[in-house]
Amino acid sequence: MSYKSMVVSANNSDNDRVLNTAAAMAAQFDAHLSGTFVYEPFYYNYPAAYGVDLTAVMSNDRHAAKKEAEAAKIAFEKACSSCGVDHTDWQFDEGELLMMLNARARYADVIFMTQTQTGRSSDLHSTDRDLPAKVAIASGRPVIAVPCVGEGGTLGKRVLVAWNGSREATRAVREALPLLHSAKQVFVLAINPDTRDYRGFGEEPGADIALYLSRHGVNVEVMTTVSGAVSVADTLLSSAADLDVDLICMGAYGHSRLRELALGGVTWTIMREMTVPVLLAQ
Repeated sequence: MSYKSMVVSANNSDNDRVLNTAAAMAAQFDAHLSGTFVYEPFYYNYPAAYGVDLTAVMSNDRHAAKKEAEAAKIAFEKACSSCGVDHTDWQFDEGELLMMLNARARYADVIFMTQTQTGRSSDLHSTDRDLPAKVAIASGRPVIAVPCVGEGGTLGKRVLVAWNGSREATRAVREALPLLHSAKQVFVLAINPDTRDYRGFGEEPGADIALYLSRHGVNVEVMTTVSGAVSVADTLLSSAADLDVDLICMGAYGHSRLRELALGGVTWTIMREMTVPVLLAQ
């Protein structure tokens, strides 16, 4: 198994990190990389605009979007050229951002997005820090969210797998398998393994998934920790820093999304505080 078809969302490409990361990974796997820029007309965020004669406003808005898309395309081509990516294409889409990204993601092995994703960089367009997780859920494809800090580039040399035995975590491991196989070191981390979430997963949580990975030739180490008074998300981020990993692999929204938003769940927090790229799947 390998990644052969990748997509990168080039919105907000004044931040080149996501483009550099996607291009580096496409080069690593000799994959086709599609760049996409989505123009989301402002009336998607302002439905009250319907029924009003906004012809001139819409024309100016679309013109500005096309200029921004051209700049994004140049940045995309530069990233691909510097990494030696030979197989590429570029798409300009118009419509609702989530719907357009879902459509692109369904025909790819993985889609790259920025941690903070917007339809446009214009102040008229809202920022959705939850969008990478939404795409992972709605498209059924893995999303690699790239943080707004750092330079971007290669990832997957040292990977931290957030493991709790759930369906979502299992799916994330499966989708990340090409990266895990090529990684120098993979850490499987079970946080609070004595809780009921781990019942039925053996005396040593993480051992079974580590055995599965080892059969795929993955160099894996199982670790457990207790979060105590610290949140699970903060424990995960702290562990990622201590282990000097360059990718976190995790399931998206193991509990219902509404519950996570209400209680400040792991996915919700990671999307806001991530310091390394995160592969999300559900």
